[in-house]
Amino acid sequence: MKYTWHPASGTDIPAIVAIAETHFQTEIDDIFVPDPIAYSRNVATAVINQFYTPGSELITVAKSDDTGRILAYLWTIRNQRAPWSDQEMSMTRMIHLDMSLPGRTRVRLVQDMIEIQETWCRAYGISIVCSTTMRHEQAGFLELHRRAGYSVRGSYCYRRLV
Repeated sequence: MKYTWHPASGTDIPAIVAIAETHFQTEIDDIFVPDPIAYSRNVATAVINQFYTPGSELITVAKSDDTGRILAYLWTIRNQRAPWSDQEMSMTRMIHLDMSLPGRTRVRLVQDMIEIQETWCRAYGISIVCSTTMRHEQAGFLELHRRAGYSVRGSYCYRRLV
């Protein structure tokens, strides 16, 4: 399957929310009350921040070259810090993808997102990447990060880029 990564735009928000609802809502609904309007608002704010304040947030989508359908998206923010250090980190807010895609495509999309986030961090001088998951099934996600050189601590994956 061929796809291309693009910065998210306002017209992508309904599809981003649909992926979250369809493929990931069951991961949170025993803890949180999912609110698609709140999620839409937060994604819209990220898209606006990315456009008007480049480097503040990254929200990017993978679209099928054939259909234009969004297959996956990455959302990360900067200016995060661990309590024990003043070093800036980026923190992944969301890595979501269409779970009905073939396994190899899903792996490739996650690998792309790891690389895209690191490239964005390097471009803006962010020295540490933190990627995390709260999914019930997380072994594959964590293993992809481990293979990419991340230090995996529970469900948190850290990598120093310097």
